[in-house]
Amino acid sequence: MLEDFDSRIHLGFLCDCVSREIKKAVGRGVCEINADTCNVKNGWLLGFLERQTEPVFQKDLEKLFHLPKSTLADMIQMLEKSGYIAKAPVDGDGRKKQIVVTEEGEKYVNMTESQILAVDDYIVKDISTEEMDKVVEILEKLRKMQRNTNPM
Repeated sequence: MLEDFDSRIHLGFLCDCVSREIKKAVGRGVCEINADTCNVKNGWLLGFLERQTEPVFQKDLEKLFHLPKSTLADMIQMLEKSGYIAKAPVDGDGRKKQIVVTEEGEKYVNMTESQILAVDDYIVKDISTEEMDKVVEILEKLRKMQRNTNPM
């Protein structure tokens, strides 16, 4: 059994290693510019929020980003405290609050996205368009898998 384990390519491990290295590379640039909110996930979340034309609520983000409720609540609280987002009532209903990006949040998004683009350009420089298309196709298949699917 152990021989079978050792002889296999472990895709999850490879994806995790690549993911960590990319996050560290992007994070280094973001931290140099803004150490207070040094977290790439914050940049992704703010970028998503900034591009929305319809109101976005916390429960929508839980499903989309596959984050636990408590993790997302902590992120939103930190972003609000940093002045990057605000919660605004919708249709006069004080209980229902949409999340909006502030002007300060837009600056953070621009800075983070510049760093992400720089890292993206660097890591794909030696990968052909055909190879990149195949990588994206495979990763999209993996991403669409159910989080709670258990193969056992």
